[in-house]
Amino acid sequence: MLKTFLKLFVLASFGLAQATSAPFVDLGYAKYQGYYDSNFGQNIFKGIRYAAPPVGKLRWQRPQPPARSRDEVLPAVEYAPVCPQSPSSPSQPPVAPSGNEDCLFLNVIAPANKTRLPVLVWIHGGGYGTGNNQFDLRQQIRTNGNSYIGVSIAYRLGAFGFLSSLEVESFGVVNAAIYDMRFALEWVKKNIHHFGGDPRQVTIAGESAGGGSVMLLAMANGGREGDALFQGLIASSPYLPTQWDFDDAWPTLSYQAFINEAGCSDAEVPFECLQSADTVVLQDASARVSTSANYGQWGFIPVTDGKLIRKRPTQQLAIDRNVNGLRVLTGNNENEAPGFTPQNITTEEQFVEFVLTNYPRLSEQNVSSILELYAVPDDVSPIYADSDGVTPPFSTTNSNWAIGWQQAANNLYAETTFVCSSYWMADAFTGARRKSSWKYQFSVPPSSHGADVSPLIADPKTQGTGMDEVFRTAFQETWGNFIVNGDPTLSTAQASAAGQGNITAATTGSWLQWGGRPDRDFMLNLNMTGGMPVTTPRQVGGSIVDITSYVPSSGGSYPELEATFNLVRGWQWEGGRGQRCQLWVDLGQWAFE
Repeated sequence: MLKTFLKLFVLASFGLAQATSAPFVDLGYAKYQGYYDSNFGQNIFKGIRYAAPPVGKLRWQRPQPPARSRDEVLPAVEYAPVCPQSPSSPSQPPVAPSGNEDCLFLNVIAPANKTRLPVLVWIHGGGYGTGNNQFDLRQQIRTNGNSYIGVSIAYRLGAFGFLSSLEVESFGVVNAAIYDMRFALEWVKKNIHHFGGDPRQVTIAGESAGGGSVMLLAMANGGREGDALFQGLIASSPYLPTQWDFDDAWPTLSYQAFINEAGCSDAEVPFECLQSADTVVLQDASARVSTSANYGQWGFIPVTDGKLIRKRPTQQLAIDRNVNGLRVLTGNNENEAPGFTPQNITTEEQFVEFVLTNYPRLSEQNVSSILELYAVPDDVSPIYADSDGVTPPFSTTNSNWAIGWQQAANNLYAETTFVCSSYWMADAFTGARRKSSWKYQFSVPPSSHGADVSPLIADPKTQGTGMDEVFRTAFQETWGNFIVNGDPTLSTAQASAAGQGNITAATTGSWLQWGGRPDRDFMLNLNMTGGMPVTTPRQVGGSIVDITSYVPSSGGSYPELEATFNLVRGWQWEGGRGQRCQLWVDLGQWAFE
């Protein structure tokens, strides 16, 4: 009886309801009632406001605390409206507004009847122009024994979050969305104990632009904040577009195009005109400008503002190695780029044109240096097949998606935009006291951009393309171990429970940390063997490409699918990826700003 009483007292002191159908939380400024999911043993709270509506005079300003609500209890059972969406190019802008500016809300998934749990804060992807916080972490948390809390946050997108120019900086803030993310993290630090969370054990995570956001938060304020807001970072395929200075010609051109589309170009102070403009007009303007960007890109992206974000990643991560937080787990996929790269590149001239379109400040000498490492030999293999990373042909010239100069372009864009940024993040957390770093690659065919997200959150028993229960469980457990223990490696018990599959390379003592130098860049390659090959036509960049994936063998004529994890060397991977990433560090001042 005494033990039960003490447990109830602890729960009550944290303001956390027990496992009832309607868990309740009092945040001081508002009271919310969520619901209990008995299938997962979790309290769910959706649509919790963490900041005031960023509208009117609060557009392009730092987020502000929410107003105190009246004494009524607010329902937290449905997702809040998504932020206005700004698609990438090439696409048509929405014919109607696709969001609501009043969108700074978050969701909490909290295992019931538990306290002082570690916390995972998920930052969604979408090129900084699309996406939302409706990310279901219930299964991943349950796979890991309901041992941590999940929080998914929203932030301003497109022009609303990343409008930049000298005028914007003078009257408001650039990188407003990154301030949103930090404000949400401050909310977590202040309030997560109400849900049973420990504000001293926070891991931030994201994929694509979400991973890029994790990267930028690691760099915030020169990387001199320590572990004040978070201790762990998980960055999956961290998105690194060209990071211009805030008042550079390119963001300024986007700003000018935006005020023209919004009808504010003739205003005495265009910024004030934008703050008073109708939201429908602004949403349409944001989408139109965004969809006029380079192929596969967005019109509004993070910038170097000299305050919050002070340097380009190639400098701060790869050279200075100054970062916030204590540890990182970062990964990339094998075939990141086909969806972002025009699929009509067949010659060296077209390849060079593609490179200069994306990185217009490169000199002729820079291009020559690039061709030394990316040129396609005359005797290139005609085989459409993914590289094993160790023996040629490599992803520089061959994949399931393309061969020759097209694959060279795919691989270059993958490395500059998603892969090398993962390498540089891993580098930044090496060599310093209390820092630690782990790196992996997701290689399960077709291993396209974003293909690693579903196995991270789906029921491991789900039947699907390319992966079995062993793979999905182990993958989710590496994330869970990192969040809870600060180390992603699998325990002996976890590896033994799998019962099959070659996953011992992920166990403690086998998966070595990334060393940050060519002789110690250890990386875990996550792949599968076996299965029945299935070829599916996919539309990529206006072209139809036949992509091979693998499904469970039903008739026994093919080997069974089996998880296969291997420890590999990141510098030598794919015929010298470390050397190519170093080239982009050397070219950083021309390629990334």
